[in-house]
Amino acid sequence: MNDPRPGIKVSVVTTVYNGERFFDQSPPSILAQSLTDFEWIILDDGSSDATPRLLAELAARDPRVRVLSPGRLGRAQALNRAVGEARGEYIAIQDFDDVSYPERLLQQSRFLEAHPRVGVVGAHYVLIDENRAERYVRQPPTDHAGLRRAMARSIPFAHTMVMFRRAAWLQAGGYPVQDDIEDLALWIGMARGGWELANLPEVLGEHYVYAASYWHRNFSYMKRQRSLARVQVQAIRQLRLPASSYVYPLGRLVYGYLPTGAKRTVRRLLGRSSEQDT
Repeated sequence: MNDPRPGIKVSVVTTVYNGERFFDQSPPSILAQSLTDFEWIILDDGSSDATPRLLAELAARDPRVRVLSPGRLGRAQALNRAVGEARGEYIAIQDFDDVSYPERLLQQSRFLEAHPRVGVVGAHYVLIDENRAERYVRQPPTDHAGLRRAMARSIPFAHTMVMFRRAAWLQAGGYPVQDDIEDLALWIGMARGGWELANLPEVLGEHYVYAASYWHRNFSYMKRQRSLARVQVQAIRQLRLPASSYVYPLGRLVYGYLPTGAKRTVRRLLGRSSEQDT
């Protein structure tokens, strides 16, 4: 793993698999950031469409872009490989089909500079859910205590909206290599290691959920609910959260069978994440 390069504070990290149709999403939003001094590591995770060619063209146009093409690794291993190649002290995750607003990198890097005990910082964001035909602002907790408690109920960060310290990632042992929910498992590891968690109260990007996404083609809804419940139990045990918190992973196993309208109510009430329709 490379040591941070002097002068580079921020490394943006993206993994992409068959992302040809999303080249008008993350690339313009990252390359137009108000913070201009960063590197962007994009790992092509074995794409079979035009993604490799388009990534090569992107790297030729902007020297901040560095493309890795190790073949098919899978999500967690691809993230670890890309972060391991990063030369910055701060790692900003950017999914290829999402959008970051222009001030995102600047605001999050300044926050980490001012709060040396914080290992990971996210933000509020617009969620555009194609599956549920919903668009709203998601406002998860912003303080460490609230985020720690929230890990028993949900994933209190949009993975595509986080910036974390490379040192915190190393201390936690990187992303656990598992089929799903590797991001929540990483945040648990950081919290166990003594790092604080934070979300900025500003809306700094847009996260899209597509019906035809790779995840929705390969993981059933209930399988994800079971995986999330398992990692939530891990959070309760490892972070020594109150025993009453077990009601959340248990409830998640029932949640999948509720009517659509009831699911939305449960998400907003029990998830305790303020959401504003847009």
